[in-house]
Amino acid sequence: MFSPRLPSRFQKFVRVPADRVCEALRQTLSNAEEREEDSWKIFWAIVEGGIGTKVNLRIMPEGGVSSLSIGFSYRKPILILIGFLVAFVGLGVIFSPFLLLVGIPLVTALIYKIHLAVNRFLGSLNELLHGLETEYMREKLMEERSRWQRSPKDVSDLYRRLREKYIKMWGNTFALEYKINEYQRRGLTREEAIRKVADEEGIF
Repeated sequence: MFSPRLPSRFQKFVRVPADRVCEALRQTLSNAEEREEDSWKIFWAIVEGGIGTKVNLRIMPEGGVSSLSIGFSYRKPILILIGFLVAFVGLGVIFSPFLLLVGIPLVTALIYKIHLAVNRFLGSLNELLHGLETEYMREKLMEERSRWQRSPKDVSDLYRRLREKYIKMWGNTFALEYKINEYQRRGLTREEAIRKVADEEGIF
């Protein structure tokens, strides 16, 4: 069911360095204005088909991930909608109240058009960010696999030491197995996942 409420502000975290996110946005948002404010990279762009709706994208680097703040400005479309309403009210008073019945559906249709354009933009942005994450994770995995191959380890010994550490800290290995399974879902083998967790825990 259509809601007249328009999307306003969103926050996302992307597991990709900020410079990569910015480069992808430069290539995707052909009409964007770019500036820098403190540690934020800021992009302003017109939403295609949004009757003048603007989107503000703010990217903050946070280590190997990026914080992405997304906001929409509807100032221009709101002025256009108010102009339509005033015009139809004026014409309705001068000529016929029937014109008001024409104006209201037209304004509703314009709001619906803006809503569709914004949701289409958000869908494209999500696809772009997901693709960036997938590609970046694939590259990092290839780098780590190459490093692990150059420096082979006894995975059984690493797993034993990890188990001892987690049992000492938490009393069980649930958190350890969760991490291993999570890395396996991202494409690592179980042995690679154990190496990854061991690296993070400083067990070499």
